Amino acid sequence: MSADLLALPWQIQLSLASGYAAYALAYSGIRAHHKTIDVAFATLVFGLVATVVLNVLVWSGRLDTISASAIAFFSTIIVGLAWRKYLRFFVRNLLRILRVSHADDIPSAWVSLSEKPEFDVSQVSVKLKDGTWLRCDNTSQFAKAPFGPCVLGGNGDVILYLTHEKPPNTDAKSLNTVIDDVWGDRLTYVPASQISMINIRHKPH
Repeated sequence: MSADLLALPWQIQLSLASGYAAYALAYSGIRAHHKTIDVAFATLVFGLVATVVLNVLVWSGRLDTISASAIAFFSTIIVGLAWRKYLRFFVRNLLRILRVSHADDIPSAWVSLSEKPEFDVSQVSVKLKDGTWLRCDNTSQFAKAPFGPCVLGGNGDVILYLTHEKPPNTDAKSLNTVIDDVWGDRLTYVPASQISMINIRHKPH
């Protein structure tokens, strides 16, 4: 960290730290395409929340500096989480309703799909380049397993609990050793370079 930042007044340090923490949470998993200027201005925007809250609390005179700083910091975090969970989608939908833009500022449709935890993945089917199908039926049985019910990687790779496999020109076979009461559930990693198509079913909560 630059010594110049440490030399700034503590109120500005609090605003920057709060703003960046909120930004990191608000765009977790979808920050790779952001430029330095995007990070800087997003940090400043979220940091305004900490500045306003801190000034209001200090002006009221009801809290000491440490308590006011802590409340300002966590208030900014809450705003960042709210932006990720609700406000970003509200703004995106509003832009669509107003016919301003149908883009969602996500670098790829795959990343947009993988960042929607509000929908439960109910089935995953992966077709390899050699024609083999890998499938996980009823992913709900792995919802509480480590990495369950599946992992959709940011670069297109997939981790799933493989319950069915269908090589080319053969019938699908059920794999009965995925669940093991002693050793745990078996994960299968499929690199993006081997995948030609992915089918995913979702269920809303």
